[in-house]
Amino acid sequence: MTEGRTDLCNTIHITIQNIGTFSLQKGESVLSVLKEQKLLGFSHCGGKGTCGRCAVQFIKGAPLPMPADRRRFSPQQLREGWRLACLAKPVMDAEVVFQPPKEKITILTDDAFRSQAAKTASEACGDTLAVIDLGTTTIVMQLLEAGTGRVIDTCRMLNPQRQYGADVISRMEKALAGEGKALADCVSGLLEQGMEKWLAEGFRPKLAVLAGNTVMIHLLLGLDVSKLAKAPFEPVTTARQIWKISGITTVIMPGISAFVGGDIMAGILACQESMQREGIATALLVDLGTNGEMALMHRGEILCTATAAGPAFEGGVTTNVPGADLIHIASDLLHSGLIDETGLIQNEKMRDGIASRGVMIRQEDIRNLQMAKAAVLAGIRVLLQEMDLTPNALQRVYLAGGFGYYLDVDAACAIGVLPMMLHDHVKSVGNAALAGSALYAENLYAQGCDVLQPGQHEKECMDEQAERIRLHAKSINLAEMKAFHAYYVDAMYLQPYDC
Repeated sequence: MTEGRTDLCNTIHITIQNIGTFSLQKGESVLSVLKEQKLLGFSHCGGKGTCGRCAVQFIKGAPLPMPADRRRFSPQQLREGWRLACLAKPVMDAEVVFQPPKEKITILTDDAFRSQAAKTASEACGDTLAVIDLGTTTIVMQLLEAGTGRVIDTCRMLNPQRQYGADVISRMEKALAGEGKALADCVSGLLEQGMEKWLAEGFRPKLAVLAGNTVMIHLLLGLDVSKLAKAPFEPVTTARQIWKISGITTVIMPGISAFVGGDIMAGILACQESMQREGIATALLVDLGTNGEMALMHRGEILCTATAAGPAFEGGVTTNVPGADLIHIASDLLHSGLIDETGLIQNEKMRDGIASRGVMIRQEDIRNLQMAKAAVLAGIRVLLQEMDLTPNALQRVYLAGGFGYYLDVDAACAIGVLPMMLHDHVKSVGNAALAGSALYAENLYAQGCDVLQPGQHEKECMDEQAERIRLHAKSINLAEMKAFHAYYVDAMYLQPYDC
């Protein structure tokens, strides 16, 4: 039985098959028990009834279905007792069956920018540096040999803030509801564990560099997100911050806007070095995950934006299939005629799901993929339009993150994630945030910036290239662009695009 519940008159007993019997108070959802018993670590939607990860089947004592239940489950499934645990509030003792969803999350550490010779090291070395990619879904910490960039050790972790929701909007809502300290503490505690591991092994990094999107940094530092959560979306700051992790000077990379943070700044740094090396004048950086950010770089000018990709590129909504796989499946289904260009499943008997590549794909998964990919394609078109360029001007498209690393470019172009004419210019670059953070760390190390302290003037010991990017890069809000809405509607179709 769950401890600490004393109001016996309002106590409901719920049995989870093969797990045990627990108690909850009337008015509490079944999700509270699943979380308390660590049967479900997080829900994509933060308990709003939209992601479907908490689906349970009531064997007895099923509450009346809520509107979200009726949208998710067929009439037959509702009769069989299927409900969303986050909305299910039993009024009598109940019994349920719950099958925890399988996790399929890739934590990417490799990148195409750093030389292979710098990938691993087995022997102890001199000075070290630490770089950290603080992602919405995953966190990566790397210990590097200063001067060579060799990777000595890597720590891969899931972001514990996922228990508050998969996206930044859900987490900001939780912070505004008074849970900001818990959001900050769960991440800072994890970072300290990683750093303490290295300290115990005899390494003491001269400094660390941390990159993350603007919301992740605000939550980590406990900054007010009230203005960041609503239009006109104003961050407290995008400037570089000096912090400490287990006593190690930690430089938090500057961002560009509310929508484009230090992780994209790091990616731009890595891309610019590659562009200079290859003699490329015009390129596009696309980093797609829970959040989708893009940066168009043309002869020194930089124009950035972000799209609301949602969970479609990081595990789907109901399938938990990686976004790159979902795109491949959608391309297969389109080619076979099982879905049409509008995304509609053609066989009515398959509306509850199509088996493909070992998973069940539902109509809702296809719709969410369409919305995400339409936002990406429309965003690319707006960036090009604002710089008065055509896709033909792009010499390289850098696809960053796990999505880009595993993406089948043929499939992506077939359903219109990317314009068809960019097919031969795509380069998957892996974790660009880590690569750029390493460049930033090396530049600061060369200046002796390990002596920086929290509160020190931000312009002291500054990476000049990053500062130029922060001050001169422009960021646009796609929601305010009329062209975006027209492009978005046009891009909903699953078909190749030449624009």
